[in-house]
Formats: sequence, structure tokens, C-alpha cells
Amino acid sequence: MIMVAVFIICLALGVPIMATIGMATIVPIFVDGIIPMTMVVQTLYTGVDQFPLIAVTGFILAGALMGTGGITERIIEVAASLVGGFAGGLATVTIVACMFFAAISGSGPATVAAIGGIMLPGMFKRGYDRDFGAAVAASGGALGILIPPSNPMIIFGVVASVSITQLFMAGLIPGLLIGVMMIGAGQLVSYKRKYVGSGEPFSARRVMAAVRRGKWALLAPVIILGGIYAGVFTPVEAAAVAVFYAFFVGVFVYRSLTWPGFLESLRVTAMTSGTVIVIVGIALSFGRLLTIYQIPQMVAEGLSAVSSDPIIVLFLIAIFLIVIGTFMETLAQIIILTPVFLPLVKSLGVDPIHFGVIFVVCCEIGFLTPPLGANLYVAMKQADVSLEAVSKAVLPFLAALIVGLVPIILFPSLSLFLPQLLMGN
Repeated sequence: MIMVAVFIICLALGVPIMATIGMATIVPIFVDGIIPMTMVVQTLYTGVDQFPLIAVTGFILAGALMGTGGITERIIEVAASLVGGFAGGLATVTIVACMFFAAISGSGPATVAAIGGIMLPGMFKRGYDRDFGAAVAASGGALGILIPPSNPMIIFGVVASVSITQLFMAGLIPGLLIGVMMIGAGQLVSYKRKYVGSGEPFSARRVMAAVRRGKWALLAPVIILGGIYAGVFTPVEAAAVAVFYAFFVGVFVYRSLTWPGFLESLRVTAMTSGTVIVIVGIALSFGRLLTIYQIPQMVAEGLSAVSSDPIIVLFLIAIFLIVIGTFMETLAQIIILTPVFLPLVKSLGVDPIHFGVIFVVCCEIGFLTPPLGANLYVAMKQADVSLEAVSKAVLPFLAALIVGLVPIILFPSLSLFLPQLLMGN
């Protein structure tokens, strides 16, 4: 109880999540005097000393290099040639471009920054409201943690000891499903607000010309995901390939990656991945303490008392994750709560890969809900609007996400079809 009380009090006081988790871990150990403090140090060290975490840094760097190396612009050009002429076309272009970029970067906020920074000025020039533009960029960026490669999926794979490659496969169909639903939400709002497209009719010739100009950009997700799915390389090796590919294309093909841009990419990567690694280490110590105090068993008993139906339990867990995601950072959420819920859902016959996809979709919703929604803060700065305005404008996209979560829970085959097809049981 001391651990939970310290955690809630620190969150309520606005203490940074790393310090909150650290305090909630250390204070009970001091009070009880039973568990040695060396446990925290050992767990922290072993937590960050895991080979798959290299992939997180790699995909963050690849996304940064693609943003400064000209790949992002080519992706947007191809998306615009496909759907830019329809009513509300620029909103659709933004979401489609985010889906392409998500298949490279693995990060939600990075996707918002890369695509939103280019698309939003054009949307505003064509009469799109700033709050709606920010909401579109934030929502499209949320796809960055579901469409593989995904940094949260890597963390889930590490914590749950499941195949990261299978998680990547499992996230593809749900990611495309939710992407289509977001496009539909954007179209409905665009129709209601009378936003127009580019005015250019669809032209197969124009699409092919854009594809030829952007072929190097379009090859990136094909090489990365194709290599993983075909078993040519592991997710860690895929991250290294993504970095090399982004550097090569940015320097030698598009010649847009400059020395200052390269240094800025390294700086962003160091800041982001450093934060991730520290959170992982501290949160794993917290999770270890939860296990020692038998919190997972107590939660399992409580939920089992409500229902033994796996579908009902999954919906209850999803509701809990969505609520707690409004004030808990995604990686901390995965590391702390996966050991709590995973034993329960496995005992009910739920596939851990399927549960991982559900977990990440719930975290995706957290990226769009204040007060912690990271995508909202990135988008509001780009669009120069208030948090209240973008939070209101993002509601149709949140509704699309939540509606899309329902079939993902009800039909495990949406998540498991590709892993079973390509890798067997």
C-alpha cells in the first residue's frame, strides 16, 4: 500500500514519471527494511542490459535521419498524389503519410514532428482550422507505435519475453484497420467543415511520377519490414539497416542530409533513447517490487471474481489501460503493468501476442489524451494552438481508435493471422 500511495501522490504532484517510479520503488524498501537496496541496482542494470533495446535507439535515429534527409518529403508527395484531390484531401494525405513514416520510425511523437512539420503549413494555407490540423497530425502520429516497427512493441516483447518479430507482424493489420478508420473520421469532419482538396483530379500518371521520384523513400519500409518478416534479419539488425539506409539515401541520393542536420539527428536520438533507457531500468525495478508484494496475484483474483470470460476481462483491462494512460507514460505503463496482467490473460487462454497488440492500441489512445498525451503537445506547438483546442478537435479520432479497438479484442485473428501464416504456431 505504501508503494501505491507514494506512486499516486507523486503523480498528483506532477513529479516526472522517472522520479515517481523511483520514489515508489525506494520508499517501501526503506520502510519495510526487508528487501535489500541492491535488488534495485541489480534489476536496473539487468533491465537496461538487454540486446533488443538497441533496436529502440536504432529506429529513433533512423526516423530522425529520414526527417532531415528528404525522405519525409517524398513520402508526402506520393501520398498527396494518391488522395490529395479528394475533399479534405490534405487531412487524408497527412494520415497516409504518417502510416508510411510509422513503418520506418517506430515512434509516435517522431512521426508527428516529421509529418506535421511539413503538412500543417500547407493545410493552414488551404483554409484548414489550426485545431483540426493539429488533431490530424497528432492522430496520424499515434499510428507510429502500432504499425511496425514499434518501439513500445519492442519494450513489450522484452518485458513479456515474446517474439518481437511476431509482435511486428501482429500489429500490421490492426494498424491498417485503425488507419482507415482515422481517415474516415477525418473525411467526416472535413465534409462537415467544408474543407476542399487540392483540386487536382486523380491521375495514374501523376501517381507513377511521384512513385518514381520517391522510390527510395518507399523502399525503406519494404526493406525493413520485408527483411524482418522474411527472416533475413532480426529487429535489431533491421534498425541498423534502417539507419544505414536513411544515411545513404539522405547523403548520396537526395543529398539533403547536411552535417548540421546529422548532428541534430544524433542529439535528438541521444535525448530520446536516453530517457527511454532510464525509464526502462527504473520501471523494471518497480515491476520486480510489484511481483514481490504479489500485486499481480491480487489483481488477477479481483478480475477473476468479476468474470472468467477472457473477452470481458480483456475489455476491463483495456478500459483500465485507457484511463491510466491519461496520466502514465507509455513505456512505464508497459513495463509496470505487463507483469500484472499477462499471467492473468495467459491463464484464460489469451495469446500473449494478441494481448500485446491490445496493450499497444490502448497506449496509442494515451498519446491523444491530456494531460500526458505526448502527440498533443508536439502538434499544438507546431500549429500554435492551445491544449484545450487540440484536445477537443482530436475527439473524432479518439472515437475511431476506440471503435477500432473493439474488433481487435473480439477477433484475435486480426492480430494473429500474419504471425501464424508466416511463422506457424
